[in-house]
Amino acid sequence: MRLRLAGLVGAAMFASAASAQVLDWRVTPYIWSTSIEGDIGLGAIRRDVAVEFSDIVNVLNGAALVHVEGQTDDHIWFGDLAWFDVEPEDEIATIGGVAEAELDATIFELGYAHARNASGFEVGVRYWDIDIEIDPALAAGVRRGDSWADAFGGFRHMRELNQSWTMTTRANAGAGGSDFSLGFQMDFARELERGNAFVAGLRLVSVDYEEENVRGIPVVVDLTFFGATVGLMFD
Repeated sequence: MRLRLAGLVGAAMFASAASAQVLDWRVTPYIWSTSIEGDIGLGAIRRDVAVEFSDIVNVLNGAALVHVEGQTDDHIWFGDLAWFDVEPEDEIATIGGVAEAELDATIFELGYAHARNASGFEVGVRYWDIDIEIDPALAAGVRRGDSWADAFGGFRHMRELNQSWTMTTRANAGAGGSDFSLGFQMDFARELERGNAFVAGLRLVSVDYEEENVRGIPVVVDLTFFGATVGLMFD
């Protein structure tokens, strides 16, 4: 089933590439002030994670976020990388009441969209790489985790609000490596000089995953990332 879904996504991308001419590329580095809600687990040990929207900067060890799109006519190729290393503090996150946790998450999307008259569909692959450390369940500095890929499908719509502002909405759902994943994004872009733009919006990504990793340790990731995004789009 997973290979079949990946094959359908690959076929759609190949078909679009065959008809593509010259792509107009847009690169958008951005900041995602996300809250994180849900639970994580290693083996028999599970801990709740609750990082508030306003506290993410205080618990963030590092982050790298960028969105890339290339378009020609009605065809759009896109990629998105979101990586962050979060170490919740006791007063901010409740981790089972007794333990601390550190979460290293990479979410990478690669996909194709066909948009005619500002509306259309999108398909792609969402890759997850999650590393978890729970103390005192594991010795300090020892991490366990897993990685997987989901095929997803959904829609996108772009609307011109006035001469300077546009709104783009994306929503998709996927599965394959995980039991279920969900993505939603709404961006408002303000056109600047030379085709560049200021972009602000909201983004939600959610995943429900439970499998044994290569070491035979059950890994549970049931998390929702949701918050505001701000970035600059370079044309």
